[in-house]
Amino acid sequence: MNGPFGSFDSPADGALVSGSIAVTGWVLDDIAMKSVKIYIEQGGGLLYVGDANFVEGARPDREEAYPDHPNNSKAGWGYMMLTHFLPGGGNGTYTLHAIATDRTGKSTTLGTKTIICDNANAVKPFGAIDTPTQGGIAFGSDFAIWGWALTPPSGTPPCGVPTDGSTINVWVGGVVDGEIQPQANLGHPVYNLYRADIAALFPGYANTDGAAGYFVLDTTAYEDGIYTLQWTVTDSCGRTAGIGSRYFGITNGGDMFESASSKVTGLNTADISCIPVNQQDPVKIKKGFAKDRPYITPAIENDTTYIEIRELERIEVHLQGSPLSEYSGYLVCGNQLRPLPIGAALDKNKGIFYWMPGLAFSGDYQLVFIETAPNGEMSRKNINIRIVPEYPPYTVDLREIIN
Repeated sequence: MNGPFGSFDSPADGALVSGSIAVTGWVLDDIAMKSVKIYIEQGGGLLYVGDANFVEGARPDREEAYPDHPNNSKAGWGYMMLTHFLPGGGNGTYTLHAIATDRTGKSTTLGTKTIICDNANAVKPFGAIDTPTQGGIAFGSDFAIWGWALTPPSGTPPCGVPTDGSTINVWVGGVVDGEIQPQANLGHPVYNLYRADIAALFPGYANTDGAAGYFVLDTTAYEDGIYTLQWTVTDSCGRTAGIGSRYFGITNGGDMFESASSKVTGLNTADISCIPVNQQDPVKIKKGFAKDRPYITPAIENDTTYIEIRELERIEVHLQGSPLSEYSGYLVCGNQLRPLPIGAALDKNKGIFYWMPGLAFSGDYQLVFIETAPNGEMSRKNINIRIVPEYPPYTVDLREIIN
């Protein structure tokens, strides 16, 4: 019994951050994990911030590297930290600690990160989703998704969020009534509801007295399983941000914990090795939620298309095959072919792959897509998606400016 081991991956050391940030990494143990807790240094000691969640299927690289460790499919951990709630309103320099504890009580510090928070000069909307909780459960025909959103009181004139909620979009990744609706924009929440705690914490903001809202989700229209959820908020100045990225389970009688990434397809890489690689039709991609963003063509190297995105960033990949073909896609883990990751979907008729990676997804994900033409001919495309920290190290030391 050696105790937990792993890493503290994001945010990057020295990152300049504001609003909600993903605090992530991975951890394994030769017995079983109990918790990963996040702390900040304060007054010569450590101040507790919150508990991270273990995310099924988030780190197939660690699962492959440590095949004999218990719960290796849940090696990835993550915590969404709203920096406004840090001491000083999230303005200044903070050192984060990630401490892992196993079931026997052995603890390991996975690492530390020093970040620079500058909420005083932040301009994008921020907020949180309250229900469902990270890794929580939703069920029934009228499940209420609750959250709140504000915009910092900066700019001339001051910006706000329209009180009718028309610029707040609710995104859920999954399959509805058997039809693919990847990261579907389900609509707008009822907004402009009063919450005493938010009003007290953020006095003087444009929406202080009406920051809360809810959206009613009919979960019976979904297959039981694990889904991604996010709100995107655009203020009256046209500034957009995503808030509250999380996983949640829908269960109306099935097994929601049977995640897509842990299911067995019965296929391996040898089964597709004879299918030729198609480099004649390079893919095109679009990042983010904005419909007017341009498509770009990523680089191909050694029969593989390489794509880089940031944590929690949505991606849309057009495979650029024949409109009459049919497509299938898999996550490669070792020599196994698994279903696409949580939060991902493939339109098998249009050849469009969508993915909104959630909390704890980081590193490289090797995917393979197979096109079957009407005459039965098959070809494949290998795509490597690298997920990097949303907040990389800042190149200028702003500690003296902010503190």
